[in-house]
Amino acid sequence: MVHRLTARAAIALFVLACSSNLFAAEAPSCELKVREGYRFYEISGNSLDQLREQINQKGTRWSDGKVYSALTNWDIHYKYRVASNNGRYSVRSADTTVEICYYLPRLDADSCTPELAGRWKEYLAHLQRHEYGHKDLAVQAASQVNEMFATLPSFGSEEELAAEITKRTEEKFRHLKEIQIDYDRDTRHGETQGAVLLTAGGAGGA
Repeated sequence: MVHRLTARAAIALFVLACSSNLFAAEAPSCELKVREGYRFYEISGNSLDQLREQINQKGTRWSDGKVYSALTNWDIHYKYRVASNNGRYSVRSADTTVEICYYLPRLDADSCTPELAGRWKEYLAHLQRHEYGHKDLAVQAASQVNEMFATLPSFGSEEELAAEITKRTEEKFRHLKEIQIDYDRDTRHGETQGAVLLTAGGAGGA
């Protein structure tokens, strides 16, 4: 599905360290944290047509004018500490955090038959698989930011160091936005991954 920067919501926490090959002598210590949160909108009905209608009303309308069932918001932020030695400045340690929030539909199971609930469960599994793909891309980019911190050379001033960090991180975040768009295009917003809810008339969508 789609992605954008948003306010943060966290219910899970994972901690990853820099790759082992980065732990050379004097290499800065760095840590990557991933926090995941969920927001839901409620839907109910006794047919796929009714469920699709509610998704069209409560889902996310994107820039292409279409309404999608789910949305993954990501935000990457970092902080670092500087070490100085003989007039040279380098990164002493860094922390990078990824905030992920999934916006998903939640079915009132009491409003539908067991058969419909089963079909919905299968659809939701495929939908979540697609959204988790967006998360994976964001985490991968954040890991690359950590690797950048771990391999930066020293600079003649803190200003030069900060400018280089800003340049490199902005490049990585720009690339992340591009590959998130490519991911939606290549999967047709999850359709190739099975995230299609077909109605009686044959209409469907992620």
